[in-house]
Amino acid sequence: MTFQHSNHSDFPNHSDSPNHSGLDDASAYVRPAAVAGAFYTADPERLRQWVDDALAQAQAQVAHLSETGIIPRDVPKAVIVPHAGHRYSGRKAALAFALLARGRGQIRRVVIAGPTHRVAVRGVACCNARAFETPLGSLTVDRDAERDALCSVPCMIVNDATHAQEHAVEVQLPFLQRALGDDMRIVPLNVGDCYPQEAGDVLRALWGGDETAIVISSDLSHYHPHEYARELDDATIADITGGAQAIRPRRACGAFPINGLLDVCDELGIRPVLLGRCTSGDEGGMPALADEPRGPMPDPDEAVVGYASFGVWTGGKSPAGAENADSESSHGDTSALPADAGPVLLSIARRALEDALGIDSSDTAHAAQSESESQHPNPAKPIKPDSLSARHRAWLHAPGASFVTLTEDGRLRGCIGTLTPHQSLEEDVAEHAVDAAFRDPRFPAVRPWEYPFLDVEVSVLGSPHPIDASSREAVERALTPGTDGLILGDGRHRATYLPQVWEQLPDPHDFVGQLLLKAGLPRDYWSDEMTAQTYRVTAFHDSGTATDRDASGSDNGERN
Repeated sequence: MTFQHSNHSDFPNHSDSPNHSGLDDASAYVRPAAVAGAFYTADPERLRQWVDDALAQAQAQVAHLSETGIIPRDVPKAVIVPHAGHRYSGRKAALAFALLARGRGQIRRVVIAGPTHRVAVRGVACCNARAFETPLGSLTVDRDAERDALCSVPCMIVNDATHAQEHAVEVQLPFLQRALGDDMRIVPLNVGDCYPQEAGDVLRALWGGDETAIVISSDLSHYHPHEYARELDDATIADITGGAQAIRPRRACGAFPINGLLDVCDELGIRPVLLGRCTSGDEGGMPALADEPRGPMPDPDEAVVGYASFGVWTGGKSPAGAENADSESSHGDTSALPADAGPVLLSIARRALEDALGIDSSDTAHAAQSESESQHPNPAKPIKPDSLSARHRAWLHAPGASFVTLTEDGRLRGCIGTLTPHQSLEEDVAEHAVDAAFRDPRFPAVRPWEYPFLDVEVSVLGSPHPIDASSREAVERALTPGTDGLILGDGRHRATYLPQVWEQLPDPHDFVGQLLLKAGLPRDYWSDEMTAQTYRVTAFHDSGTATDRDASGSDNGERN
């Protein structure tokens, strides 16, 4: 079930933040390890050896669970793991990571959602870090995925303070590095006060396909007498595996992220499966596997913390809205547009222009149609936006990024758009149609008498994909003239060319050089900080044709 929000006033307005997503590339940073030396050893070799030993031991244990039919033999989609110091809960967590290790080479992104122990937040918080460091190296943050979630889920926010000293995500990273390798991307999330459906919607937005795994970080009860703690934990385990829709925070510090996962499980008709459980007071610190009784209890009155690990297998099911992180659809695949998207989007742009110019469409329709037919034998038939079906309203109201280009007698008259979705596609097209007519500083404002002579093009864009920017030559070699658009960035300098610009600049060297000038940089400039990206765009013309191209990403207000 997907939570429908009728009032978003509790959450920040992301459109007031850099990139309209709250993430600012210019101030992105590497988050250093905050609890190395406290929750786990800061010595890289000792840490590597300890984690490898724990994983090797866990491999044998989960093999036993598979052989006895308690768990499937394939890779789980999601796991729930404890997050205390490695000496207390690490071997319990290793059970889940040993299962994820079955997907090494397949899993290339891990979403890690834990609670907030130090800085409370309302909602689900990512941060502006571009990487997280551990003694074993750094892991790259999938900022594109974070931007997508920020644009589509109201309770998703950016909060650096809550991540600065938080251990719930960090303690899992060495396990992921050793189980899956260093080339995966991560999405680190701190989940504060929110409804199960809200946290579930964030997980849905990041669910992906087989390339994505979900890690929920949570301990169980805290500092109750050992005997009572076991009773509480066993009841909580029964709730988690028994189909409960939510558990209370006093039963698990990570109740909010757990409840988000349970919300998705409820939608899919599946349940988490217990792998093993233990407390900080159990002898030897070894987990009792799901088919084993708990071990001896040295002191029933000792205050302890409870731990358990779970796996979630979906059987190939995906929640509504989930898409493969490596597919075009997860980055705004324009192939998802309906066949008649062009007339709808062009009508939206036309109506926005008519309203802004003070034109009564009924008075000018005949003149505009005659002019269009004289230039285009098969003009797109306009569709009134207020007569659209529910099917059209669904994709129009989804977040989208677009450019609107105006030409007159074949000459550019204005072009403005955005490459980062921050509002519905319908709103984006209408806004940029007006911007292209009145706010492109290269041209005077369009006058009403010009309207019948204007041709309109609407380009719908997906999210950017990075390309090798180690050198200018590498970028130029990677480009396909006539197909690829390009976004170049260097700190505060950023600019894009849509693929249509290849018509004027067919040589890659000239294409890149002119784009550098547009960004405010010298034509022959390059630096180690330079980034380059491409992505797909579908352009709809007044002629009724649609063209699929690769284009580049950009911020709102970028001009072609």
